[in-house]
Amino acid sequence: MIYDSQIYTALCISLLAGILAIRLGSTLYE
Repeated sequence: MIYDSQIYTALCISLLAGILAIRLGSTLYE
């Protein structure tokens, strides 16, 4: 259970980081 929760949180953080990076990149290029 602990490993599953850690993987889940890691995926959420990476997903949020990717979205933020895409938004920052789009705003910079615009």
